[in-house]
Amino acid sequence: MQTPNISALGSTSVNAIQRTGKALERILQRIATSQRINSAADDAAGLAISEQLRTQINGFKMATQNVSDAMSALDIADGTSTSIADILQRQRELALQANNDTLTDTQRAALNTEYQQLTQEITRSANAAQFNTQNVAAGRGLGAGGAQIQAGPNAGDTITLPGINMTAEALGVAGTSVGTRAAAEASLTTIDKAIASLSSQRSTVGAMVNRMESVQNNLAVAATNSQAAESVLRDQDIAAGVTELTTQRLLQESGMRAFSRFQEISANHLLGLLK
Repeated sequence: MQTPNISALGSTSVNAIQRTGKALERILQRIATSQRINSAADDAAGLAISEQLRTQINGFKMATQNVSDAMSALDIADGTSTSIADILQRQRELALQANNDTLTDTQRAALNTEYQQLTQEITRSANAAQFNTQNVAAGRGLGAGGAQIQAGPNAGDTITLPGINMTAEALGVAGTSVGTRAAAEASLTTIDKAIASLSSQRSTVGAMVNRMESVQNNLAVAATNSQAAESVLRDQDIAAGVTELTTQRLLQESGMRAFSRFQEISANHLLGLLK
């Protein structure tokens, strides 16, 4: 009768218990962190893909903030354009009033005083419109045109802001007057052109805001989809984890019982050799 290799049986039992212990440690870590991948050893390829997805997700979030800031700057410009449009309408009323021979030059001079103050207010408003200390409505800073907005997670995903200049000089009303009937008549034509120019700029700003809103929506969808994909790769299925945990614990208990039985057999074997 062949004598059993007690030492080999013991080593096998110990190795099995150690493997089960390591497996239990891994699954407990996964359940505790709710992540299937906690190190490169868990899934090297999955980790690489997951990290790339996380990079994109963070890029989507920051791009969304960038676009939001750009929209805020454009909103300031739009608000300024509304005020300037009201001023131009008032100047047009004054020009219409002054272009009337029932008024005297003294009365036109009084109208012209208000008219000139309004012209100065146009430029002041345009110069005062700022976002983060940068002008947005006077043809400089963000309003100079060509400002780049990083609107995506990767290099080159940019949007260029349009030039915006709503100063009296840019609109053409600087230097106009309603001090005489002839000047008032000339100012009417100039103001109409200024209103058209301002309306064009307002349309451009509005179109850009609409585009930015679409970009924000697209970024939100892309971020959500990327997060879902990253979650599938990295997150632990708790139900599956509990099932695996139960399985490993049963294996561990079986291994411990087998090792205990081995110790009994080993002790009996030694006693048999001593007799």
